[in-house]
Amino acid sequence: MRPIPNQHLRRAVNLTELDQSNAAIAGVADENARKAFIDEHEPECSAIRGGLWTIGYMKCWYSEASLQQCEGHVEHYRPKRRLSGGGHGGYWWRAFDWMNLRLAHPTVNRRKTDYLTGKRVGKGSYFPLRDEAHRAQNLAEEANEEPVLLDPVIASDTRLLCFAEESGAPRPRYSKEQNGWLNQRAEESIAYYHLDEASWNAKRADLMAEVKKLCQQLETITLQEPRDEAAYNQKIDEIVAYINPWAEFSSACLQIVHERGLFDHFAPGLL
Repeated sequence: MRPIPNQHLRRAVNLTELDQSNAAIAGVADENARKAFIDEHEPECSAIRGGLWTIGYMKCWYSEASLQQCEGHVEHYRPKRRLSGGGHGGYWWRAFDWMNLRLAHPTVNRRKTDYLTGKRVGKGSYFPLRDEAHRAQNLAEEANEEPVLLDPVIASDTRLLCFAEESGAPRPRYSKEQNGWLNQRAEESIAYYHLDEASWNAKRADLMAEVKKLCQQLETITLQEPRDEAAYNQKIDEIVAYINPWAEFSSACLQIVHERGLFDHFAPGLL
């Protein structure tokens, strides 16, 4: 998971219709009328898919799986309709707030049964909190919430995941003993977002192995006296192809660079 600069969405797409609908729904007091309003204006959210795709490096914001422009689901981090697993009616006041919109791979967003594990996975309309008693009933009360699920627009959230080199599977950066709450957030996010889907794990493992090999070659070059600058620059370029924000599953590849202590060789913006 890489942090997504969603504040730049206004530069990528026209948000006038969403802003107007966001203001209008605040004046709809009746619950049934709000549901009808959301249904009627829902296409306005789907219409900005291209902008979300662009600022999200043409990938799923949660999994980093590559997406075609028409492929991703425009989903609400805070669900706009009634939540699964509870009686809350949903964050209707966020239904047209573009700061609440994310781009998700169907595997992340759609509830389904994993064909290998038999477990139900996918975010759907789930939005668990650390303390249900603090569930917001309006925009102002959101400040009291502590969401369980990681949010790709919050840089500190994206740092709570790491990856097993052998399997490519995501795992919490912190153990329960180190920090129980941060461990829980990572564990449940992996489950709800289906980040450990088998084919994604395998692809991450392959990419991490390739980057490890390139890093070892870079280390050999840096130890040469004098250093072969052409070979050095070529190897840097080869590694950058795997760790730049546009690369699929780049967080897992970037982890290898960090673990080998090579980050000084790369531009800070990549890391």
